[in-house]
Amino acid sequence: EGGWGSTSMDSLQVVLDAVAQEVGSHFPGRNLATIQVVAAGNNPMVLFDKGDNGEYVVQLSARDGRWYQFVYQFGHELCHIYSNYDNKESRGGTVVTHNQWFEESLCEAAALYTLRRMASKWEFNAPTTEWAAYAPTFRQYADLLLGQAHRKLPQQVILPTWFRENHPAMAANPYLRDKDEVVSNILLPLFEQNPDDWGAIAYLNADKNDASLGFKDYLEAWCEACPQRYRTVVDKIIALFTPPPPAGQMQTAAGIKL
Repeated sequence: EGGWGSTSMDSLQVVLDAVAQEVGSHFPGRNLATIQVVAAGNNPMVLFDKGDNGEYVVQLSARDGRWYQFVYQFGHELCHIYSNYDNKESRGGTVVTHNQWFEESLCEAAALYTLRRMASKWEFNAPTTEWAAYAPTFRQYADLLLGQAHRKLPQQVILPTWFRENHPAMAANPYLRDKDEVVSNILLPLFEQNPDDWGAIAYLNADKNDASLGFKDYLEAWCEACPQRYRTVVDKIIALFTPPPPAGQMQTAAGIKL
């Protein structure tokens, strides 16, 4: 309690529980430690260091009953928890972060997905009749974010080309939102087509050393850690970042160059 402005604590519990149930539904065998949610700062985050009793500490900046922001922010931070954000190699006391931008993009996609899913569910099956009125707001907020100009690739530019130009900056600073959110918009449709694939993120950062790998090897390590059922979506993600073969190098199944 404290710091939430005019937010009702009982209502906040309802909303956060609903987000936790929506995100957690993709990880039926995963039992998380307690999550303490606190009002703090201007940037939502889950702290790398746990609380005194081993609990996750999630800071949210949403206030004053803006439920769409609570859903968006908490959905993002839960994705970090399920994707093993705290299982990364440390060098000299500093956590290795040059692949962190990808986790940020993935969690942004999860936040948008959660907003849209809760909009659909609460429209017809909200916790109470009064909560149903918020469903359109969740959808409108997701649409507003998805439609932002900075989230779209420049015209006639493919992701591998854009990525080659922007990856050095993203590896140096994983919190370049205008770049991370380009990737999140591209990832989202993959998971909306098959929501069960969200279970794959439970195998991201499976080994502490994965954080130190180059990006291609980082994705390959993720794929190898996944059970077979999740490898298809990871392969699709790898393909998104893979440049097409040079002209004249494409081959038919018979091995004839095109």
